[in-house]
Amino acid sequence: MKVFCEVLEELYKKICMFQNSDKLLSHMAAQCLALLLYFQLREKITLSNSWIAFCQKNLSEYSESNKAIYCLWTLTAIIKEIFKDSCSQKTEILKQFLTHFDTIFEVFYNSLFSQHFENCRDTSKIVNILMCFLDLLELLIASRIHLKLHFTCQRILFLKPSCMLEVITWPIQAFVKRKVIIFLKKCLLCKVGEDLCRGSVPALMPPDHHVAVDMLALANAVLQAVNSGLLKTLSVYEKHSFFGGDEVQPECELITSPDHVILRAASLVIMKSLEIKFQNYSSASEVKGNSPNSFCMQCVIIYLSTVIHNYQISGLV
Repeated sequence: MKVFCEVLEELYKKICMFQNSDKLLSHMAAQCLALLLYFQLREKITLSNSWIAFCQKNLSEYSESNKAIYCLWTLTAIIKEIFKDSCSQKTEILKQFLTHFDTIFEVFYNSLFSQHFENCRDTSKIVNILMCFLDLLELLIASRIHLKLHFTCQRILFLKPSCMLEVITWPIQAFVKRKVIIFLKKCLLCKVGEDLCRGSVPALMPPDHHVAVDMLALANAVLQAVNSGLLKTLSVYEKHSFFGGDEVQPECELITSPDHVILRAASLVIMKSLEIKFQNYSSASEVKGNSPNSFCMQCVIIYLSTVIHNYQISGLV
């Protein structure tokens, strides 16, 4: 077994050499490394210390580098393999894996969402890192719901939801904001990771008090953001995408239309947040109280006015 572990360690070092400008090669190397590491996890072989140190270093010292993306690719692929496996020990396997990265994921979350996007030298890199991290975060939350684990990294969104909501105000591309809103929708509807979990978990799961508390925290953060006017920075008005770029010939008319995907997702986020908020009032008399009821109605009015404003811009109203 010792010789076998030494061979794995050498293979890991060779795979890490593929961190170069060839993105396809780097991605394939990450996939291969993920399969190798998952094999170690499943066979209860100690994970490569050099790889763990490599990830911890590059995720704790956040920078606009390809190394952070490389780590996120690999980590995401490993958790996907755990989900896809039909073995009965997947919870224990994931527990063993997350033990090494629980703290570092929280550090990375805080570092990533504290970035001043407008001051970044290369905005494409922070966009790539953000998109990769959202995929990883979705799997972490899904593993909490479906595999009943309770690591801090699985709760970080619910502990600090305002960080994620602030992305909507960033001067960033519309598709990133769309990704964030759809991600929040999946969280509130408990639909995270459903493409990987389908058929592997019962349709009706017993209620989890800890998850319910976190969902309420997220719902409160969403409603507070709406009340503070955060969604006024979100426009459902966008240009159509064109193959090869967004430039059109001078003789062609530039076609624009509202982004119905963002509109539907944002509507569901607001409605589900309101539903969670009302469900957690202790009595019917509380719902009739002026303060909570007025707050929720104010959120609805602000959101509807935002939607109408965007539709007026697009010429549909």
